[in-house]
Amino acid sequence: MAWALVSAIKDQLSSFIASEFSSIANVKGEVQKLESKFHTVQAMLNDAEKRQVKEEAVKLWLDKLKDVSYLMDNVLDEWNTAMIKAEIEKQQKEFGEKEKAETSAAKKRKVWPLISVPTLFQHRDIAHKIKELNQKLNEIDREGEMYKFALTRENEEVERPKTTSFVDESEILGRDKVRDDLVSILLGKGSEEVRNPHVISLVGMGGIGKTTLAQLAYNDNEVKEHFEIKVWVCVSDPFDQCKVAKEILESIEHQCPNLTALQSLLDRICNKVRGKKFLLVFDDVWTEDSTMWEPFRIALKFVAQGSKIIVTTRKSRVAEIMGSASMFNLEVLSKEDCWLVFRKIAFFNRDPRQCEQLEGISRQIVEKCKGLPLAAKTLGSLMRFKRSIEEWRRVLDSNLWELEVGEIESLYAPLLLSYYDLSSPLKRCFSFCALFPKDYVFSSVELVYMWMAQGYIKSKVNMGIEIIAREYFENLAIRSFFQDFEKDEDNDQIIRCKMHDIVHDFAQLISKNECFTINSDIDLGVDHC
Repeated sequence: MAWALVSAIKDQLSSFIASEFSSIANVKGEVQKLESKFHTVQAMLNDAEKRQVKEEAVKLWLDKLKDVSYLMDNVLDEWNTAMIKAEIEKQQKEFGEKEKAETSAAKKRKVWPLISVPTLFQHRDIAHKIKELNQKLNEIDREGEMYKFALTRENEEVERPKTTSFVDESEILGRDKVRDDLVSILLGKGSEEVRNPHVISLVGMGGIGKTTLAQLAYNDNEVKEHFEIKVWVCVSDPFDQCKVAKEILESIEHQCPNLTALQSLLDRICNKVRGKKFLLVFDDVWTEDSTMWEPFRIALKFVAQGSKIIVTTRKSRVAEIMGSASMFNLEVLSKEDCWLVFRKIAFFNRDPRQCEQLEGISRQIVEKCKGLPLAAKTLGSLMRFKRSIEEWRRVLDSNLWELEVGEIESLYAPLLLSYYDLSSPLKRCFSFCALFPKDYVFSSVELVYMWMAQGYIKSKVNMGIEIIAREYFENLAIRSFFQDFEKDEDNDQIIRCKMHDIVHDFAQLISKNECFTINSDIDLGVDHC
């Protein structure tokens, strides 16, 4: 959120400096100093935003920076309002002078042009405010030096957990129907295969169980016998073509390849899988660049008919780019399955009598998960070591984003990855959704207009701001930040949608201390976010 805010402020400062009147009363000099400081701080923000989840001191530092940024936003609004007011007054005066000139006998009298400039007092006032903000930002900058922030770019590579094909099937509950359907497609039952290899995509939000489903199908006994060669690759982000190719080849040959060129690696892969029934899992794919995937598609053209590729991704656009013939949009677990996942972990080695006492409150806690398997596992692990009913009730009565730092990190880790993948404007648009209540039905049109009104949309040459705002909405939708879509039958555009409760809680976590909502279900209750 801080990244997005400071980036927007810096853009406005650049425009402000460009104003032909900003040099009056030394405003220009003070604004240039402020812009320079914002630029320095901006280089540290990516690291700071990641560390705030674990380090309270860093979070407090970010809060100070946000306060200054909002104050700067107010000062710029004040200046822009003064400029608009001056322009209106100029036009009104010009109109009055014109009317006078037309009805007057002295029509040839020269009228000096009016200049739209705020008063000298307003210049001095804004210069004073900017000077104060400069001093505050100096202090924040000095404090930031203590934390030794890594200087990074906005969407710098984020460390992502690596996955493997191993899974303990006894630990998995639910998904029986979708697992059977996936295995059936892998085995080629009842399907006409047009493209070879046949690409199957598993799409859904972080923590929904895409990797687990792929692991279950990959380790199915019939699937093992059906394919001659099976390979599992955790692709993640960024998509490193040579690294992915090396992992595929190493898995096939069971030794590290001594090749480094992508061409040589793909040549050998092509020869190894030619004419073989091949199963390849590309887990955790993020890139939307089709040119990254194209060399692999061509190299795998000569596998035996019936070969399959499973892709797991959070982005529906990735599934389209990779030419998916089959797509599974994973839904949440049923209430019962979600509770069974939670119970298996939370009640492990617990006295049966205590399990019986805690069943009612445990089912209420599981309601918070809203069918998200990862949330059920994380909360199950948390409650496993809480012995008293008072401890369980404290978790039940709290918001998920109010948990301890370590617990928050575990619960929201997948969503943090998705959030860091967003551009600055998209982060602001997503965080804005924390203002709405849970289960709110968003109108895509209204939401887009609200983002525009907040000034979150960056304009581009030859493209209307409303079109860009709509693109922002679609970007958040394909990244699984929204769900339960209602679409227009004529153009397939999303008209209305909702946000999963865990995603909403995450938005509140990102924007806490910046806004608050009043909970109408509780008398005078206030949920700070």
